[in-house]
Amino acid sequence: MPTLVALDLETTGLNPHKDAIIEIGAIRFNERRVEDEFSVLVNPGRSIPSFIQNLTGISDEMVHAAPPLGEVLPKLEAFVGNAPIIGHNIRFDLGFLQRYGLFELNEIIDTYELAAVLLPSASRYKLGSIAQALNLPIRPKDAHRALADAEMTQGIFARLYEIAESLPLDLIAEIVRQSEPLDWDGAWVFRQILRARSRNGIQPKHARSVSGNLFEETPAERFPPLQAAPESLYPLDIEETASVLEPGGPFAAYFEAYEHRSEQVEMLRVIADALSEGRHWLIEAGTGVGKSFAYLIPAAKWALQNNTRVVVSTNTINLQDQLIRKDIPDLRAALGWEVRAAVLKGRANYLCPRRLEAFRRHGPRTKEEMRVLAKILVWQLENQSGDRAEITLTGPVEKEIWRRVSAEDDACTADMCVRHTGGSCPFYRARQAAQSAHLLIVNHALLLADSVSGSHVLPEYDYLIVDEAHHLESATTNALSFRLSRSDFDRALKELGGEKSGVLGRLLSSVRGILSPADFALFAQRVERASTTAFRLQNSGKDFFAAISDFADSEREGYSGPYAWQARISHSKRKLPMWEAIEAAWEGVSATFEILLNLLRELHQGASELYEGGHESLEDGMSDIGNAYRHLNEIREHLNNFIVSPSSDTVYWIEVRPNDGKLTLQTAPLHVGALVQKYLWHEKRSVILTSATLTAHGSFDYIRNTLGAEDTETLALGSPFDYETSTLLYLPSDIPEPNQRGYHQAIEHALLNLCRATGGRTLALFTSYTQLRRVSRAISGALAREGIQVYEQGEGASPNALLETFREAEQAVLLGTRSFWEGVDIPGEALSVVAIAKLPFDVPSDPLISARSELYEDSFSEYYLPEAILKFRQGFGRLIRAQSDRGIVVIFDKRVQSKRYGRLFIESLPRCTVRVAPLNELPHAAAQWLG
Repeated sequence: MPTLVALDLETTGLNPHKDAIIEIGAIRFNERRVEDEFSVLVNPGRSIPSFIQNLTGISDEMVHAAPPLGEVLPKLEAFVGNAPIIGHNIRFDLGFLQRYGLFELNEIIDTYELAAVLLPSASRYKLGSIAQALNLPIRPKDAHRALADAEMTQGIFARLYEIAESLPLDLIAEIVRQSEPLDWDGAWVFRQILRARSRNGIQPKHARSVSGNLFEETPAERFPPLQAAPESLYPLDIEETASVLEPGGPFAAYFEAYEHRSEQVEMLRVIADALSEGRHWLIEAGTGVGKSFAYLIPAAKWALQNNTRVVVSTNTINLQDQLIRKDIPDLRAALGWEVRAAVLKGRANYLCPRRLEAFRRHGPRTKEEMRVLAKILVWQLENQSGDRAEITLTGPVEKEIWRRVSAEDDACTADMCVRHTGGSCPFYRARQAAQSAHLLIVNHALLLADSVSGSHVLPEYDYLIVDEAHHLESATTNALSFRLSRSDFDRALKELGGEKSGVLGRLLSSVRGILSPADFALFAQRVERASTTAFRLQNSGKDFFAAISDFADSEREGYSGPYAWQARISHSKRKLPMWEAIEAAWEGVSATFEILLNLLRELHQGASELYEGGHESLEDGMSDIGNAYRHLNEIREHLNNFIVSPSSDTVYWIEVRPNDGKLTLQTAPLHVGALVQKYLWHEKRSVILTSATLTAHGSFDYIRNTLGAEDTETLALGSPFDYETSTLLYLPSDIPEPNQRGYHQAIEHALLNLCRATGGRTLALFTSYTQLRRVSRAISGALAREGIQVYEQGEGASPNALLETFREAEQAVLLGTRSFWEGVDIPGEALSVVAIAKLPFDVPSDPLISARSELYEDSFSEYYLPEAILKFRQGFGRLIRAQSDRGIVVIFDKRVQSKRYGRLFIESLPRCTVRVAPLNELPHAAAQWLG
């Protein structure tokens, strides 16, 4: 291996044209032997921002006597020479150096690209996180210092190189071949290894080849599909079913630390009766009740006894994993029941082997496509599930690439999949398992979307249990929403391509040699017309989106806030003169759209006729053109409704992002209650909705109205935990209200001191990413130097992966918003403090929130307040997860004390030990409470 240089910079900001370098660190090495080091502070000629000082520990005083950049660069250039340069997100660092003409010809190696491919399921791809995942030593006090980060980069590179060397030779060769046309910063390592293997004849460690079929059929006993509605039903013996949980019963014998809970038994009895008698229930079960077994036991017994299925819907992956990997296997072992269980997700969650093979044949066109392709191929060496939840995809581009290789292809049939994959398609394997499962685990988004679309995914069912039911409205809303940007519109059209590229090019290539010259010429002519029409549509789309942009500019004149600007398109907005210009532009777009769709329909029909005539090689082309047609038709229908045919049951709005001005059109259902009522309450024999938070200040009224559950029966079960002994609720007496001066600084200072006093172990919950990032910048550097790692939501990792990283860290703080207000289940000392920055009120200006609030006479009391109380109770519930837990909840929002409605939040919580005291007493009080 040649000599390499690991490089890292510290800068005053992120813009290479405006910001300046303050430190440079570099390591020159060969193999694992370090040849030399380069480390220097640089005088930036300006003040270093306070958050950069906190992050790096580099102050203005430290760089005051340092040399300017002009003196340093010649020495750095001599140190690096012609060596390949390694860095983590190295293009960022090079952006500051190449301004001065440095290193424009050096080979570039990005450890981010390598880690993304070689560690496809890593929780995060930040430098420290990758080092931690590879068990490399980390020096917290040197975090965000250039030389220390260069050393860490060198160590990461060495470990990743070893991992790459162990890959199968044919996979390495494919990665090299696929990356050759692209300037991809991960390619050098694979080229180097391939050359070494070819030269030395080195054999890889044993690994499954990736050539051919990636998915192997796992041998499993085949069971016949179950009936959704058996002719004869046998009611459960409620006493016998409940005896499972009684002292001395099977659960007490199986679980060493079993605790009998009367609330759990009561819930089980109600659910057993509901399934037997066909009744609907709303059941609130406080933390610690053990609601999973309270519904799994009667559901499993009912399904086994009647040879039917019960669907269990959850909102989070965490709970799905808990049910399928822990609770249901424990239930089987404890009771000896042969209950079959399966998880089924929407098609887009599964990798399609057929579409992946097509992607490999055509090759990646961009660096992002190269990264995702290589990542998937490496992932499949160890993972046979094909489940998107088990691979880390960062950002919208990677997720869009996944969509193109996912099973999100409604035209794909079981026969087609079996023929191509030998029955090993992940989606069809999952669907086959679902047909014969007694307990079928799904998520909320799939539940209603499947029903509304005509049940294309889920098998028929009559019995449903919805856990985490407080999230059913938002999950259904998201599943039935639509959003489109100008780039989405253009990308959908560009994917069609032309005679030599894209969907059209591949289709034309596949019919060559099948059709007679005359028929091929006609087919090619139709392809050219489709390509030309798509180009025309793209151009007319520019005028259409320009008209929408002009409208948005006029509406948001003077707006300069940090958040995305949103405007609901109400009936009155549609009467404005500028909206007429949008409608006029849409007329031209709509007409061209219709022509294009007709051409695509004809091409698909022609390909289908050839395929049915025995030309199976057309299968991929036929499928691709069908998918393109459906996707574009969906866009046209949504746009037509948005512009000229709005529904009173739908909310329409425009959004413009503040950082890049990106404009999107969005729609969502106004009220999901009617849908839940139609497809669940009225259609299913028994539906049970349960959650730890269904009541707002003791009432089910809000959730009943939201989910159309007026006729259901209700049950509220308290928690068996002793909160008064376990939980200190700390209310700072001297913190400003959120809209007052000094509020942000008070939280930053208080949270920093609190985390120091508790050694981390803190979950801080925010209502906005802006505040979260501000606090993160303020506390990360100072805490890192004390060995306390700050993990921040929104850095690319999935919430589940971020939680795992936090749970395993010795001293850590997790800053979260949205999803982290619920679903976090970390018992024990790892999570001892929950800090709530603000009461989680919805933003009134949000178009969907605004539209839904109009459904109520007193929108604050009937909508905003109960919704905020439900979210607040969820946030509070993250702390105490086991009988032995002990901790503190700090509410940094003075409104719980100063506003009349504030007491409703406190009264909605279990009875705790409450302390109202100044902020400066918080660290001592926390340390004392935690012992």
